[in-house]
Amino acid sequence: MSKKTIKDSSRLVMGVSERKIPTRAQLRYINNLLSFKERIIVAVAGLVFVASSVFILLYHYYDTTELIPAYGGEYSEGVVGHPEYINPILAHTNDVDLDISRLVFSGLFKRNKGQRLETDLVTDYEISEDQLTYTFYLRRDAYWHDGEPLTASDVLFTVEAIQDPNYQSPLEPSLRGVESQKIDDYTFTLTLDEPFAPFLSALTFGILPEHIWFDAYKVSLQNITLSEYNIKPVGSGPYMFDELVRDTSGNLLSYHLQPFDQYYGDMSYIEKISFVFYPDLYSAKEGLRRKQIDGLAFITPEQKSELQEDHEQLNYYRLQLPQYTAIFFNEDHSDILARDEVRQALVWGVDRDRIVQDVLQGEGEVIYTPILEGYIGHNEAVEKYGFDIQKGIEILEEGGWILEEGEEFRKRNDEILEFSIATIDQPEFLNTLEILKEQWTKMGIKVSVNVYSPADVQENIIKPREYEALLFGEIVGVDPDPYAFWHSTQMEHPGLALAVFYQKNIDDLLETARKTSDEEERRLKYLHFQNILAEELPAIFLYNPFYTYALHENVRGADSQYITTPADRYADIESWYINTERVKKTDENTQ
Repeated sequence: MSKKTIKDSSRLVMGVSERKIPTRAQLRYINNLLSFKERIIVAVAGLVFVASSVFILLYHYYDTTELIPAYGGEYSEGVVGHPEYINPILAHTNDVDLDISRLVFSGLFKRNKGQRLETDLVTDYEISEDQLTYTFYLRRDAYWHDGEPLTASDVLFTVEAIQDPNYQSPLEPSLRGVESQKIDDYTFTLTLDEPFAPFLSALTFGILPEHIWFDAYKVSLQNITLSEYNIKPVGSGPYMFDELVRDTSGNLLSYHLQPFDQYYGDMSYIEKISFVFYPDLYSAKEGLRRKQIDGLAFITPEQKSELQEDHEQLNYYRLQLPQYTAIFFNEDHSDILARDEVRQALVWGVDRDRIVQDVLQGEGEVIYTPILEGYIGHNEAVEKYGFDIQKGIEILEEGGWILEEGEEFRKRNDEILEFSIATIDQPEFLNTLEILKEQWTKMGIKVSVNVYSPADVQENIIKPREYEALLFGEIVGVDPDPYAFWHSTQMEHPGLALAVFYQKNIDDLLETARKTSDEEERRLKYLHFQNILAEELPAIFLYNPFYTYALHENVRGADSQYITTPADRYADIESWYINTERVKKTDENTQ
């Protein structure tokens, strides 16, 4: 279009009216007034205006609103093993049982995500001057999943069931000698026969509903262990049983929970939690890699490295766990390991630093004692046997164990220096034993390794104490009281003492330490206890592993750093969420 034509069109447009602002009809000819360059400028300006307007509106929207957790969503977690007794007073020998029980049942007390003790079903309590009688007051808004109210009768029933030797509860030692009395429906007392410093810490176990369990409990022990309520429990916790899925052979494949809408505490955001069961860690890891599950209850350092390579949508949580891994000796089952010089030689052949670096990939700490650093009575000055194969060999030779020329293993009077060690079929333990066997073989010691599934090792090895040596991990709890793990009365099931040996001084120290409320006196007794262990060597302490679990990035809100048992990763379950929504900010947040 020529300049003359544009000028004439301009006169035409502006001349049809005396108004200085064009009408809608006139604007139809506006394009004829602009040059190509001017049209580009107008188009760009228009786009900038629109983009700026959108930006301002979005900025205002996001500035005046906030993203908050919303109810809904499903979370599925993979675990190794399967549930046997989702029953809080039987669950302490099976991590899967503990995991589910933690969500289904409530206790008198609980530990928060910082592992500090808090009241749960209890609203208040009093302790008598002689430190023997504890009076507890229950909350009145707690209900069982079937709608029945939770009362003091339920608490006393649970306490009595734990104390009943026929029930074989691992919790029995913590309540031994305790007398319970109901004051009214929401008040009761527990009276000790002697002071017990960590008593309140022992009251975090879940409470059972008397009206569900009374009949089975009074008829026979078999009714208790076979009851369907061990798999389809009725609790008072934040989640309740929904359904379970079995294969055609009857094996449990998955287990599903839903929120309990009458729960007295903060409601959880996630509307369904599912547990998917795997036979081993490798299968569980593959389920996570293939996105069949949203989280994995525990992953090894090797699995973490593998998952990081091909699964970028995972967040990893490393938790401090009061647990130690050790080699426990059963002197009743092995004449070889009952010999002092053999145990003393074995400990010099252990390279703890290599195990922590090569097996745990740094995800753990070397230890020399069962009372961990940071806990009352930890003995930093305890005898620390370093890694010195030559010193171990010298001890064996002084004890008469000779390595003949051309032989691989030592003998004494034609007796071969050999023993077997049992463990769980997990990479961490198998890789640890590979290193130990290599080091001990260099010393002329023959070691056989027996590997079992988690279920088999509990039922057929640990329960009857059918092993010469055992590589295993023990969770010792927040309070360091070692009684349940080292007193001679705990060497038989359901006790937790895995080193089968007797030392009177140890029994005396552990008995008196738990009775005193004097922290310094208790600390000194624990120091002495650890010195005796270092001298007698009923076990070789290896490392304190960190507990790592993985969650898909869509699962948010998990914030625990310290746990007492793996199940305590759910201590802040009410904060976990998947869905979100935007709401207008409150005045407090806007300021």
